[in-house]
Order: sequence, then structure tokens, then C-alpha cells
Amino acid sequence: MSATDRSKLDVPGFGGRQLKVGLWLLFLLVVIRLGWMADDAYISLRTVWNFTHGYGLTWNPVERVQAFTHPLWLFVLAAAHTLSGEMYLTVLLVSIFSTALAVALVLARLATRLPQAVAFVVLLLCSQAVLDYTTSGLENPLSLLLAAIFCWLWFAPADQPKPLFRLFLVGCLLTLNRLDLVLLVLPALAWLLWRQRSWRSLLMASLALLPLLAWEVFSLIYYGVPFPNTYYAKLSTGIPAAEYRLQGLLYLVDLATHDPGTLLLVLLGIGSAFGSDTARRPLACGLLLYLAYVISAGGDFMQGRFLSVPAFIAAILLTVDRRDATGLPFGSQAMLGSVALVVVLAATRLINIEGPDPLIRTSGVANERQYYAASTALSNYSRDRLVPYNHPWGELGRSMSQRPPERIFEAGVIGFMGYAAGPTVQLVDHHALSDAFLARLPCLRPWRIGHFKRAFPDGYLASLRSGENRIVDPALRPLYDDVRLVTRGELFSAERWAAIGRLNRYRVADVAPPPP
Repeated sequence: MSATDRSKLDVPGFGGRQLKVGLWLLFLLVVIRLGWMADDAYISLRTVWNFTHGYGLTWNPVERVQAFTHPLWLFVLAAAHTLSGEMYLTVLLVSIFSTALAVALVLARLATRLPQAVAFVVLLLCSQAVLDYTTSGLENPLSLLLAAIFCWLWFAPADQPKPLFRLFLVGCLLTLNRLDLVLLVLPALAWLLWRQRSWRSLLMASLALLPLLAWEVFSLIYYGVPFPNTYYAKLSTGIPAAEYRLQGLLYLVDLATHDPGTLLLVLLGIGSAFGSDTARRPLACGLLLYLAYVISAGGDFMQGRFLSVPAFIAAILLTVDRRDATGLPFGSQAMLGSVALVVVLAATRLINIEGPDPLIRTSGVANERQYYAASTALSNYSRDRLVPYNHPWGELGRSMSQRPPERIFEAGVIGFMGYAAGPTVQLVDHHALSDAFLARLPCLRPWRIGHFKRAFPDGYLASLRSGENRIVDPALRPLYDDVRLVTRGELFSAERWAAIGRLNRYRVADVAPPPP
């Protein structure tokens, strides 16, 4: 290729811009085609509905329990739902818009040359995790947008200082969107604060983190705890850490089998830290730190969900248009090699080597989109059978609301069912995602990742229905009293704050595990 031809690729003219718009439209069409909603999304959407209809930030309106993990995403959806008055299409529209804006930002500001733009879109299309969770109703689309903004600010021109306040603010919002995502940007923010260390920088960083601090203060006051209830339900189970780590490795093995392009993309993104461009290193370290966290937490039951945002950042690291001192594009050969490897490995998932894919694999991981697409895919949308009422769990939830005077039911799946049941029905979740008392108890064996079932102590349902503490086990009676006071008591009473102190010191090891 001649120097003239290379220059045409380096500085895209009108034709180059058209091609980049075409790439963006191609990706957008794929996102729309794959649009769907997960059952877990409706756990949060029940809270959205309650909040917008005056029941507070609650799941069961009678008690203050944070059954969602993404405060920022929840408030965005609440605002959109307030404007539209509709849920399913509104959530999908917000998800598609967030994803489209994230990809457009990268194509316009980071992958500025046409080869980089093509490589970036190809890498995303090779990642099933990215594609599956551009919708789903979960917080991933907004996380992609915030990650794109962070990378745009991070890869500022080398002759300009990095905007510390804005980077910390975007990192703060990313953390508000899901607390564990802070690990992706923590090395970058720590490195930046050290490089620009001064009292003024520390002040600017502290001001940027005020939204996160404000939410944590609110969470402690309103819910009585600093973390979502799902944290206690999924990580405070009495299961040894070694079992979590083994399950985390199985999660990656499952991904290598069913979505190898995503795993390779993340690993190559981490490998970009070994290049000569130091700007990539802190973000690559964030990917490595987050990958270690995923393993230690046991991964997830949703195939690829936890690696969708890391894969998006990795695609940016492998294609961002940085230039070295010679003026040549940095890492062009490494970029092309990475794209070729990801494309080849991603194509191997088309080869069926294990027979039909079961709905839930022996590892406990499932292809969630495949599991729910028949009922919730945008391509199957019908005004006559609205989601989630077109699903058996949604039908069951609606029937619960029509059974007076009974208003308290046991449940093992609470997304579609809880949303369809409405605020007058209280569901008691065996997996403790929305139950602050059960979340403090050891889980039963055998367990599946993300589904840690608890046994109902004798007298628990009777306590809920009567309003009196009828727990039989004397060791659990004080815990029940504290949880009830924290989740239902007057916010600023001295008794409630004493109970908050005890609840935050409580350990699941304090209770004898249930028999196997």
C-alpha cells in the first residue's frame, strides 16, 4: 500500500465517515435484533415501579430492602418510566440508546482511523457477552457508556494533562452503576492521583466522589447497611472461599467453551499492558484486577455477563488510535493480530462438540438469553401478550394478586413473578435476594452459583403473617428482631440505630449451618 493510500485511511474524509456510520448502524441493527429481557431485570423493575408509584425504594413495600445492585441505572429507568408510563419497551429503548451512544463515542473519539473503527466493531461482534448484554434490562448498557466516556477522557492527547476531576466523577458514576465495577478503573484513578498528587488534586477527587458518598450515607440510613442485599445473599453464605474460587474458574472454563472470543478479548486487553504505550497499562491492570475478583466471587450464573464490560474496554485498548514518537499508529500489527485471533476463536463456537446445549449446564452457568428469548425477545414482542405476563412465572404472579386475603407467598424465582404480582403481594424469596433475614443465614447444599437457597426457620412465615416474633430457634430470634427493626422501624429511632450497629457486625458464621 502506498503512502498516499495509508494517508487516506489515517484521515477519513466524507467517504470514511460514511463507512464509520455504516459500521455503527450495523452494530446497532445487531443490538436491536438481539434485544431481550432477563428475569433478574424484573427484580429491579419491581423496585422501579414501586418508587415511581410512591412506595419508596423498596421491593416488598412493607420493608426497606435493597434488592437491586445498580442505583444509577435504577434512577435512569425510573425517570424514563415516569415519562413513558410503560416498562418493557422503555427499558429496551434506554438500553439500546446507551449502547449506541457508547459505540458512537468510541468510533468518533478513540478509533478515529478507519482500520481501528473496523477492528473495534469486529471485536464487539465476536463477543457474545457484549452482544447479549447490550440489552437484557440489566445495568450493562449504561456501564458500557460510562466506560467509553472514561476511556475517552483517559486517552487525552499526550501533551495535555488528564482531567482528574472528570475522570474521578465518571469513575464514581460507574461505581454507582455497580459497586464492583470500581475495580476496572481503580488502578487508573490511583495512578492518576499519584502522578498529579497535591492537596488540590485530593480535594478535586474527593468532590468528584461525593455522589457515591451520598448514596452510601442514604443506604445506611434507609436500608441500614452499606451494600445491596444481594451482596449478603450471594457472598455471605457460609461457603468456604476455596469453593467460590473453584466455581470462578469453572465460570471461565464455561466461557472458554461457549464464548471463547470474549475470554480471549479480555486476556488480550490485559496483554496490551506489556506494550510501550504506558497509557494502556492502568486500564489493563484494572481488567486483571476485575478478572481476579470474578474468580474469587465464583463468577455468575449468567454466561458472560460479568465480562461484557471488561470485553468492551479490552476492545478499546486493542484499537484505540494512539501514536508513538515516530507519528505512526501505535500497535497496528498487534491490533490486527489480536482481531484475527479473536475472530478465529469466536468462530469455533459454531462448531458443536458437546451436543445440544442444556438450559442449565453442570457448572451452574446458563445462556440466559437463550433461556428467556422465547418470551422476552424484542423480535417476539406482541401487544396482546405483554412481558412478563406472557411467561408462566408472570402468570403465576398475577394470580397471586387475585387471591385475597392471602398476601404472603413463598417463591424461588422473583423477577417476572414479583413484578406481575404487584405491591400488595409480599414474596418470601428462598434465595434471599430480597429478604434481609434469610440473607444472613447459611445456604443449603448443594448450591448453584447465584442461587443460594435458604431453609425457612421454623416459625418464620408465621412471624411474617402475624407481625410477632414466632421464630422457634432461640439463636435466630434476636436476628429476626434486629432485621425487622432495621427494615420496618422508624428511621431515626435510637433502637433502630442500635439494631443497625448489631446487624452490620453480624456474621453468617454466628449461626450453625443447616443440615445437608
